[in-house]
Parts: sequence; structure tokens; C-alpha cells
Amino acid sequence: MGSRAKEKLYCYVDETGQDARASIFVVVAIIAAGEQEDIRRACMEAEHTAGTGHRKWHKSRAARRLRYIETVVERKICCGDVFFGTFEKPLPYFFPFIEVIEQAIKARVVGAYAARVYVDGIDRQKAQELTNALRARGISLELVKGRRDESEPLIRLADMWAGCIRGALAGSKKESALLNRAVDAGSVRSLNEVPKKAKTP
Repeated sequence: MGSRAKEKLYCYVDETGQDARASIFVVVAIIAAGEQEDIRRACMEAEHTAGTGHRKWHKSRAARRLRYIETVVERKICCGDVFFGTFEKPLPYFFPFIEVIEQAIKARVVGAYAARVYVDGIDRQKAQELTNALRARGISLELVKGRRDESEPLIRLADMWAGCIRGALAGSKKESALLNRAVDAGSVRSLNEVPKKAKTP
């Protein structure tokens, strides 16, 4: 008998908190299996409904970006496959990426798999460093590659979730209520209970 085929996993990653104003670093990883076009189409339809277009969180009007997250939760887009970690600054931003991607993939997989990881704006050198670090932790990778939010609706989805989570952690009532609703609905999953220092590889 031949070996069982590996499940193909796709991981889309974005963050917020590198700016000096932020005290917390947030990393979001979205895990998706199988055909990606239906998921991309659902994300773009949510963007159209909310009126955000291809804009990132910080470039969207407050009402529109909240409506986008509401639409994603209502339509169960990537429900249960959105993972996030929150980390106290200062710390090297690279370490939270490693930790969140590793934990998200391990939380999602059942059996043999091969993962493709797409990170917003990452360059080739950092992509190779991330590849090496994740493989050292036992993650089965095909590749780590940069992907711009302008061309990938799932990166934009990760960005929108990161922005919402950051707002909630900063004390915004609307973002907090929306995040709590999403967590209760199982739309998103926190990988740590409270902001923490990331572990080095």
C-alpha cells in the first residue's frame, strides 16, 4: 500500500505593533486547507459588503472595518482557523512569528501535512530564517514566502483581525465587544491567555 497523501495546509500571517506607540505585539495566523479560491472569494465579498475594498485596518474607516469583522464572523469565514498571539514589548518581533505559526499549525493538523506559509511583506532572507526556525521545531514546510496584502485577501483578513485585536487590547469598547463575540463563537482562537514574552527558538 502507498503512503497516505499529505494534507496541504496554507498559513497566512500578519501582525501589528511594530510601531513605537504600541506596547503589545499581535500576530495573527490563518490556517486554510484545500482549495483556496472559494475562501478568497468569500473574503472579497465581505470586503465589498463592508466597503473596505483592499484597504488595511488602519487605512479603513472605523465603521467599515468593524462591519468587515462582523461580516466575517456572521458568514463564518475561516471560522475556527484564525489564531492569534499577543506579546509584551520590547522583544525581537521575529520570535512571536515563530511561536504563533508553530502553535497554529500544530493546533490545526491531523496526520501528515505539508504547509505553505505566506507572511505579509517578508523578504527572502527573513523567509529563509523563518523556514529554518520552523523546521527546527518540527514543522513540515514546503515554503515560507512574502505575500503583499494588496494581492492576497487572506493576508488582508489576517491584518483586519490583528487590528481588531490590537484595538481590543488598547481598551476600545467596540473592538473588545466584537473580539469577545468572535471568541465565544469560535471564530478566532487565542494561543495565549494574556500578553507574554515570546520564547526564543
